[in-house]
Amino acid sequence: MNNFFTILFLLVCSSVFAKLIKVNPDTSLFRYVGRFDLSNPSKPQFAHSGNQIEFQFKGSEILVGLSDISSGGPENKNYFNVIVNGKVVDVIACDQGLKYYPIKLSQIDSFNTIEIFKRTEASCAIAVFHGVKYEIGEIKKTISKQRKIEWIGDSFMAGYGNMLSIAPPPNDNPSTGFHAENENGYEAFGAITSRRLKADYSSVVVSGHGVYRNFDLSEEGTLPKVYSLIFPEEVYTGKPYNFIFQPDLIVIKIGTNDFGAEMQKPPAMADSTRFVETYLVFLDEVILKNPNSKIVLAVGGGLTDYFPKGLKRLSRFRAWVRRVQREVELKYNTEIDFFEFKPMQPPYGEDWHPTIKAQQKFADEITPYLKQLMNW
Repeated sequence: MNNFFTILFLLVCSSVFAKLIKVNPDTSLFRYVGRFDLSNPSKPQFAHSGNQIEFQFKGSEILVGLSDISSGGPENKNYFNVIVNGKVVDVIACDQGLKYYPIKLSQIDSFNTIEIFKRTEASCAIAVFHGVKYEIGEIKKTISKQRKIEWIGDSFMAGYGNMLSIAPPPNDNPSTGFHAENENGYEAFGAITSRRLKADYSSVVVSGHGVYRNFDLSEEGTLPKVYSLIFPEEVYTGKPYNFIFQPDLIVIKIGTNDFGAEMQKPPAMADSTRFVETYLVFLDEVILKNPNSKIVLAVGGGLTDYFPKGLKRLSRFRAWVRRVQREVELKYNTEIDFFEFKPMQPPYGEDWHPTIKAQQKFADEITPYLKQLMNW
């Protein structure tokens, strides 16, 4: 009997203390999609919404190591979608300290494609990937997609507040403020459209920021100023991006926030000259860094001509971007395309942003256009 308990004890101990296999981030088995800082290959860092880590795994469970670099607090943390074979199976709410998060798999006899998708934007936190661990299994690299799309935009493209659906006044009030747990870049129209077109997705998105000025009238960290950085929150000290992700297509939807202060009383009107000139200089950089990319300039979705009354914000926005389009085409003797989204309708996400349903409608509008444009 004593021998029985001794053997049982040893079996339990060997199970509990079984050595896990560690796969470090600096191996070639992981596919990084988007903007990553790989200067320390053992701890890749990344910030933008939509950054993805992909790999394939055969086994029953794998542990993914993640941590946040942030100031702390509920709105300064990252959330990640865990996608297995194209289906979201879990959400990771990341901690500042290193933690290994389990992914349990039901399909254990064949390889599963696993994707860790950062669904919160850079202002929430910088993420760090520490590799994976598993007890029994096999890991290999996924195959790269043949198509690539880069999306440049603001809070609409980041999925700000899209996890909620709120009726407008008097029944309810979407002026909620930002909550990181309710931002889901995976369900924003750029990511949705990229999946539909079977293209790798990369984004440069910053909520509240515009072409030459931001929603709050500041001019720090506008999208043209952060475009060349890996970490957009570090405007002056940030590391430059090497533009290794060379997209076939770039969709740019910026400028809505330049009109944000026009809702003040009295309205702080946007300057057409500064808008157009700054946008043109920005496109010079985009074209220089991505010489073989097709470019689409997009407007609409949020602005209208009826609010605030008499300002015709959508018409002015459209006219200014059309002018940018014409001048770039003349300068480079090339075709720049233009797309306009229909205005969103209630209900709304947080702070009057699109819900997931509205994001899907935006994707419904632009997907066939891009498919025909690119002959995809």
